[in-house]
Amino acid sequence: MAKQHKFFAVVIPGLERIAARELASLSAHDIEIEYGGVSFTGTLSLLYRVNLRARTITRVLMRLRTFRSMTLEGLRYDLEKVAWHLFFNENTRLEVEVNTHHSRLNHSDEVADFSKETILKCLPKTGTKEQLHTQTLHIRIDNNRGVLSLDTSGERLDRRGYRLESGKAPLRETIASAMIQWSGWTPEQSLLTPMCGSGTIAIEAALMGLNKAPNLEHDFSFLHFASFKDKEFKTVHSKCLAMQKEMTLHIAASDNHDSALEVCAKNIKRAGVSEAINVEKMDIHQLEKPTTEHGGVLILNPPYGLRIGDEKKVLSLWVDMGKMIRQQFLNDDTWKTIIICPDATHEKALGLPVKKRLKLKHGGLDAMFIEV
Repeated sequence: MAKQHKFFAVVIPGLERIAARELASLSAHDIEIEYGGVSFTGTLSLLYRVNLRARTITRVLMRLRTFRSMTLEGLRYDLEKVAWHLFFNENTRLEVEVNTHHSRLNHSDEVADFSKETILKCLPKTGTKEQLHTQTLHIRIDNNRGVLSLDTSGERLDRRGYRLESGKAPLRETIASAMIQWSGWTPEQSLLTPMCGSGTIAIEAALMGLNKAPNLEHDFSFLHFASFKDKEFKTVHSKCLAMQKEMTLHIAASDNHDSALEVCAKNIKRAGVSEAINVEKMDIHQLEKPTTEHGGVLILNPPYGLRIGDEKKVLSLWVDMGKMIRQQFLNDDTWKTIIICPDATHEKALGLPVKKRLKLKHGGLDAMFIEV
């Protein structure tokens, strides 16, 4: 039986339950929701699968060891118990990030420097000067209880690689995917994304509808572990490719700004989903609900004051959006409307009854998904 490992999926606060459902669909075990993430267990194959296919997770950490140390010498004992040679050699660019709260070991920089020095002494000498990939160790200590976790993802997983350009206040890919999942949209339904900006919501929906893994080209940290064997990874990667579907999607992205549409079109092309998304220039006031057999979802990431400025003008737009939604979508049970909203002021400007909410962080600020 393949060895089981402990992992922690880092998630934008508020999206933990969506990420937990996603992990369950990927066959993770022992799933437990924590603030800002989800812990789970599984094999290395699961680790590869989650990094390749997860849409709402920021990064995946491998939990190596828990400890209870109140001195640096005690920490040294725990550090020396880990088989670091499986992950690093003496030429690895090792970074150590420390978070400590209510603990005797309370100087983050001192703990980081000490840990790095201790680990490097544990590594076998290679006799070469080759500079290798950067690896990041996370040390978290709360109330003198600590955990050593190794980053397996490298660059954040929301950086899919298709959005090389963006407009004002872009929406993170993980948040866009979470909105789509939270809405319950299915690939048979229509999806409208007016005020599309850089096209993130439309692209994430297309990737989801075509069952394309979002991180097939990602340079994961685990690919550079000293003990990495790529045969198992290539098997998982090939299965991800084989799962892609060919089907007609009904996704429409629109914006009133030529510059946004230009960026959107470039991003769609880089994501490889040009055939799945219809892009057109349109003001939000011109939006009309299409006639569809399976209904659809309207997803809006409108501008709001704290991100854009000129709050009075922005609130007027929210009032107009509310009127449009009430006239066209509100009384049609085959359609849902999902909006990312910063606060009660903007929600009030819509003037619409809210069916449910989900609070989260967006750009370091409080925000929420609302369904009206």
